Amino acid sequence: MKTETRLRHADRLLPVLDWLMAHPDDEPDLYHLAELACLSPFHFHRVYRAMTGETVTATAQRMRLHRAAGELETGGRSLAQVARRAGYRSAAAFGRAFTQAYGVAPGRYRAQRARLPHPQEPIMHIVTLEDFPGLTLATLPHRGSYESIGAAFDRLYMLAGARGLADTETVGYGVYYDDPAQTVVDALRSSAGIPVAADADLDAVFERVVLPAGRCAVLEHVGPYSELEAAYAWLFGPWLARSGHEPADVPVFEAYLNDPKTTPPAALLTRIYLPLA
Repeated sequence: MKTETRLRHADRLLPVLDWLMAHPDDEPDLYHLAELACLSPFHFHRVYRAMTGETVTATAQRMRLHRAAGELETGGRSLAQVARRAGYRSAAAFGRAFTQAYGVAPGRYRAQRARLPHPQEPIMHIVTLEDFPGLTLATLPHRGSYESIGAAFDRLYMLAGARGLADTETVGYGVYYDDPAQTVVDALRSSAGIPVAADADLDAVFERVVLPAGRCAVLEHVGPYSELEAAYAWLFGPWLARSGHEPADVPVFEAYLNDPKTTPPAALLTRIYLPLA
């Protein structure tokens, strides 16, 4: 596919990704999505799969299962209710899909999350000190819950891939500007980014974010992104209090070392970087 064509297709598919994120309970309609993308219904699915690396059905299922995982953690709904909201007619079908995606049955996942320490009782993590070399990112901004930044990464990788800036091996970076304990969810600011050369000529669609070189406290976390809150509680609580260090006037950022589309949540590898003064 020519670069001009990939760029055009990437731009046209942005409204489709936005619609899928905003309507997780609606069944994707081929003709509606093709109209959003200004593409022929005869070719829409092939173009979408070529640009995103997955089918529309897979994207919708991934978003619904992500929401279902959050609902299992909060415990406000029964397994049957969570299954129906995820689009499954039976708890058994939901259980099979959830187990395939998360590596554990829904009931066990809920039980495991219930046994996790409360954020006020942080579990110990290993923290190392590293000299971060500095990095320039091509980013897309995200406003709202940090847990929903995945939609920004979907758009980012599609747009960057069309421009030859990213592939499936490119490490993603999330930059988080606000404290979710002090900022209302709708006002939370973050950026989804990928590394680029310092002098890269970026299209207007991207925002350039520079992570400065400096000393960082680094916490490496293995497991679902939903468990990162406990890691932050340890990093900013017991570890920082005992370390003698002070945070720099630079936002915290994360590096995602494997692909959540193809990696079971229990095996997701995240590095949290806390810049130090």
